[in-house]
Amino acid sequence: MNQTNLTILLVSLAIVFVVGSQSIFTVDQREQALVLQLGNPVGEPRGPGLHFKLPLVQEVRIFDRRILSVDPAPEQVVISSATFNKTTEEGEEQQDDFSNISGEPIIVDSFARYKITDPLQFLKTLGTIGRANSRLENILNDATRSVLGQTTLRELLSEERTAVMASIKSRVNKKTQEDKLGVKIVDVRIVRADLTAELRTSTVRRMISELQERATETRAKGEERAKEIRSTAEKERTVILAEAERDAQIIRGEGDNQAIKIYAEAFNKDKEFYGFIRSMEAYRNTLADSETRLILSPDSDFFRYFEGR
Repeated sequence: MNQTNLTILLVSLAIVFVVGSQSIFTVDQREQALVLQLGNPVGEPRGPGLHFKLPLVQEVRIFDRRILSVDPAPEQVVISSATFNKTTEEGEEQQDDFSNISGEPIIVDSFARYKITDPLQFLKTLGTIGRANSRLENILNDATRSVLGQTTLRELLSEERTAVMASIKSRVNKKTQEDKLGVKIVDVRIVRADLTAELRTSTVRRMISELQERATETRAKGEERAKEIRSTAEKERTVILAEAERDAQIIRGEGDNQAIKIYAEAFNKDKEFYGFIRSMEAYRNTLADSETRLILSPDSDFFRYFEGR
């Protein structure tokens, strides 16, 4: 083989290699591909595997099949001005602590997860992931402001947040379908909802003031209730003592009456013995105290039972 033939063979092999390399392409499991001919798609999107295309005439555009993330910067959102009341244990309606900051701006940090469901439509409307993220950030922010404008902070900080995020997701998906972006939102999350620095300070002061007012009111009610209890207890005490004194007087009267009857019966049976018993009682009551001094004449009736002894 002469030099010329060898050169032709090598050139031919190089051309075959270049053409072959440009005719074959592979798609990773994490990707999906579109074959374009003069800017127009040829066939359906290619999945993972080995594929062929016409060299020089057709080109391949690769798109991610994985779930992608869009994370806009935190922004101020004005929440709903609606108020909610809660019922206390005493049955009174009391305004929720967060109702005073309804209609005020708060800082909301949210993010979304999405998938490219229609590569061709994605290519026509968005083209690149960067443009897609920028477009979806705007849509997400608009949906967040719209939904939170009808949501109170109380709802946003409670279990109802799940429903709020679902509503935002629904709005974003509706907008992407209307704009034919070729993507689908699979999840929306609100990771943070904070008051602004100024609002946080004023809210804390307001809540402290309200709590102090409630404490004062509670103490006043407690003192009033304590006075009622003490008054009732004092009244019951007076009644009990009066009833006890009445019963004691009745018992003493009955005892005195019984004693009088007994003394009368003893007097009628033996006057001398009755007189003796009464004198003994008088001696005992009078002389019980050693400090007692009596000045009486010797012939006093008080000592008549001591005569001859």
